[in-house]
Amino acid sequence: MGPDDLSSEDFERLARIAHRYYVDGRTQEEIAREFGQSRPKVQRLLERARWAGVVDIRVASPPGLNLELETRLRDEFGLADAIVAPRRDDPQSQREAVARSAAQFLERRLRDGSVVAVGHGRDTAEVPRFFRPRRRVDALFVSAMGGSPRVDTPTNPNEICRSLADACGGRSQSLYAPAYVESVEVRDRLLEQDAVAHTLDAAARADMALVGIGGVNDDCTMARSGCLLPAEIERLRRQGAVGDVVGNYVDVDGRLIASPHQERLVALSIESLHAVPLVVAVASEAEKPLAILGVLRAGVIDVLVVDEGNANAVLDRAGSDGAPAPTAAGRGPMARRR
Repeated sequence: MGPDDLSSEDFERLARIAHRYYVDGRTQEEIAREFGQSRPKVQRLLERARWAGVVDIRVASPPGLNLELETRLRDEFGLADAIVAPRRDDPQSQREAVARSAAQFLERRLRDGSVVAVGHGRDTAEVPRFFRPRRRVDALFVSAMGGSPRVDTPTNPNEICRSLADACGGRSQSLYAPAYVESVEVRDRLLEQDAVAHTLDAAARADMALVGIGGVNDDCTMARSGCLLPAEIERLRRQGAVGDVVGNYVDVDGRLIASPHQERLVALSIESLHAVPLVVAVASEAEKPLAILGVLRAGVIDVLVVDEGNANAVLDRAGSDGAPAPTAAGRGPMARRR
């Protein structure tokens, strides 16, 4: 239906009401009084004006804004939001563009009293550089996993927490434990210590989580940090692992990889991440599409902040293999539980 299908009387009435609202900036209540209608009636007439083509709303987007791509990601994976940073020529510039978008999202969502669980990795570590709230925010940033003495300081979750807290005048809570320990017995003894147990409990009760998505290539953070040996990374690949979120490895269909190293992990579990109301994942590296896809299909991510190249690659792969994806209705191999 178009304007030509309306009677001249209806066309004129819809045009006048729409002009009052969209051009003159009048409220629906003011228009209702002028035209002798109820406010709900005016609202319905405005909707009819759009449906009939009397009103054609166009949104001017700045260069690099990928609204259509973001919508496809939200729809495909049942996300609360997706933010696609513009394409950049080199890996560091790309990482910075993604981190800037993640920092801006964090600035919009943080409130006094917010508790944010924080993961590790190069992408997550860039976020504090661009995180500059306009006012002081009394938020608590809590490490969601242990670290490693060989981890580059900026990529260690404790350091990321401190940097975020310093930027907004908030507080940080560190987890003084390795990401992986020698045995399940050592991990159990660590978890009996109040300092470790208290921090992980605080992370599990967070309002939000800020995490990276790790890969399984030889240069991944877990390999570079010495958290896992090269032979362990290779074994994970043989088991089908494509990536991890806070040390929990998944395959391309989102299923958790049950391997011996999992019992040695000092971090939030997949189940704990499911319970966090808003999990924000940051990813930018070119080798990440399968890792991103696997973690998305695990159903633990609510908001994905990603670069344009990875966004397109993830959607292409998702459309080519037909595996189930989590949705807002809670379907998927490891759907989010609320």
